[in-house]
Amino acid sequence: MTRRTAWSAVTVLAVLVFLFFGAGTAYSLLAPDYVFADGELAGEAAILTGSLALAAVGAHRSQAADRRLHDGVPDFGAWLPGREGSHGEGRIDLDAQTVRLRRIARRATAIAVGCGLLFVGGLAGIIAADRAAAALLATGVRVEGSVLSVVNPAKGDGTPSIWVRYHSPDASWTREIDRDTDHEYHEGEVVTVVYDPADPAHVRTTAEPNASSGFSVVLLICGFAALPFAATSALGWRRRARAVAVTGWRIATVTVVPAVRRATEIEARYRDGSGIELRCAPSLHRPDALTRRRAWIGGWGRRMVVLFPYGPDTPGPHLVPVSAISPRTTTG
Repeated sequence: MTRRTAWSAVTVLAVLVFLFFGAGTAYSLLAPDYVFADGELAGEAAILTGSLALAAVGAHRSQAADRRLHDGVPDFGAWLPGREGSHGEGRIDLDAQTVRLRRIARRATAIAVGCGLLFVGGLAGIIAADRAAAALLATGVRVEGSVLSVVNPAKGDGTPSIWVRYHSPDASWTREIDRDTDHEYHEGEVVTVVYDPADPAHVRTTAEPNASSGFSVVLLICGFAALPFAATSALGWRRRARAVAVTGWRIATVTVVPAVRRATEIEARYRDGSGIELRCAPSLHRPDALTRRRAWIGGWGRRMVVLFPYGPDTPGPHLVPVSAISPRTTTG
């Protein structure tokens, strides 16, 4: 379990590195006027290749135990007792819950795809803003402007900017321009303003692109942070849905034991007297703490699910993804 957890962490870290440098490389290739330093592109290509290879190795090694256990025809007896007397008891339609588990897997996949779209959309928005700023610099009207004031917000409270006044043939304009350079502006300083003749309010200076991409940056960061975890969750739910479809459900008496320094654990006792210890997987589907009740268990190894008659905040059946800490033990 410790080795699998370590390889899973390596996989997530490698994916984050790949996304980070992949976004930077894509921006460098697509942004206008970007010039690679000597060896920069080759270095980024090496990092991307290495991180992708490491992610593949980590994913392969983290699943090695499952492949060894289920090479050929799986023996579910290490995790579940026989089916006799375990199906169809109570008011819960277990077949319907198996179908519901597949719906959860599809929903988790849709969330992962959404996170990917956030990441790609944020990157595309940043590149589009930079391209628009470059196009304005190339085709806009250049006039002399003056700095009216300099805005230096506290760190984290906003973007540094300057207020400038400039003139078009028909009007005088005052606009705020975001600052990206390290130049120290002062009131009254003369700057070269570039505006769009069709829309004089669309403006930049020759030094400051004034590319409004703050929202795109937020999308990019959210997608970057959430995508590896959303993808891991979707993959876990899909594997559990397939496993439960094969094994079905077994009735058990379970006790939920919250742990301080590790994931919540569930102690289960099947009707034949055997028992198994399970550990809750990272998920929003969490069980009640310190409860002893009837539940159903399906799947095998790291691909197991506990079906509770009701959840912490829901009146209906509640599905919790779990992994077996060790194979089940029998009494006598």
